[in-house]
Amino acid sequence: MRHFMSILGTTFLFLLLTLVLACGQREEPAKAPKATAKPQAAPAKKEAAKPAPPAPEHGKEASAKAEPKLQTYDEPSMPIKAEYPDNMQVQGTSSSEGCGFNFTFKPQGNALDKAEVHIYLPRGAATAAAQEPFVIGPNGLLANNGWKQEGETTDTGKFPYRWVKKIISFSDPGNKNMAGKILLGETQGQAVQVTLYYPNNQAEAYLTNANLILGKLYFKGDQLPLKRAL
Repeated sequence: MRHFMSILGTTFLFLLLTLVLACGQREEPAKAPKATAKPQAAPAKKEAAKPAPPAPEHGKEASAKAEPKLQTYDEPSMPIKAEYPDNMQVQGTSSSEGCGFNFTFKPQGNALDKAEVHIYLPRGAATAAAQEPFVIGPNGLLANNGWKQEGETTDTGKFPYRWVKKIISFSDPGNKNMAGKILLGETQGQAVQVTLYYPNNQAEAYLTNANLILGKLYFKGDQLPLKRAL
């Protein structure tokens, strides 16, 4: 009986110890399964930027648009050849006094209608000095037209043509908005007189056209100098 009780006590102690050990161990929380990494889509390739078309050269375009078409004056019996803008017209005359060429604007509806570029080659005058009295003298061009001389210069920088020797400036009291210059020169033994007559408020537009004429003016050596008529 004692032996049975001893076995029973031992068994009880073993069960008690087992329960104590089981209760002393902490149960670890279940770990969530790792999420499988999704494959990332490859970044889309960027298209190469297309080069921008070159910007237009506005200066050249404006210049090309502003450049007028030129007409040619070349009468076989006349001692000059000239080119002039197509917004102008020309009339050439010859007499015992000399040859004259009058360039005027086609109707503009403004003060340029009064403007002109007059080229005159007098017969029998070989130099600018020989022709000057016929411009500023008592019965010269200025006096006959009622123009007032405002000054003169031998500085030809604004009119850099080889034949120009002197520039005479004038005003027109009878037409207060008009003014002008007379270019006196010589070439191949022939005096040259050019009258520029224009409105003050459109001087730039006028001179742009006038210089197109003067810059391409050609004197025919086989017809110069002009001799006085017998």
